Amino acid sequence: MNIERINSELLKQLSVIFRFELNDPRIHGMLTVLEVKTSDDLSHARVYVSYFGDATLKTETFEALNGCTGHMRNLLKQRVKMRTVPYLRIIPDDSLEQARQLTDLIEDAMDKTHETEKNYKGDENGDN
Repeated sequence: MNIERINSELLKQLSVIFRFELNDPRIHGMLTVLEVKTSDDLSHARVYVSYFGDATLKTETFEALNGCTGHMRNLLKQRVKMRTVPYLRIIPDDSLEQARQLTDLIEDAMDKTHETEKNYKGDENGDN
């Protein structure tokens, strides 16, 4: 089994686990598993997760998720046909938030450009 297929299967199963089976009260907000990267020897996997919710609870949520990795591995053992299930490390992925911020900056710049063009009263030759 190649690593891409393993990563894809782990991502699919972890998404289901995150959505339906983690009942820790310290886990808040909406979580999405964006990517899983398994080491070449299949002993460890980095799980990139996006978080949407109260920013003040984000740290607590990711601490709780990292505390649940043993439970997640046990659930994965029941679902995935692997000799050994990799140890999981949950990593916050802020790329969606960064993309949203970048989009907002571009839109603001475009609005300012349009305002400047609208307020310009000269003609193309520079005559007023």
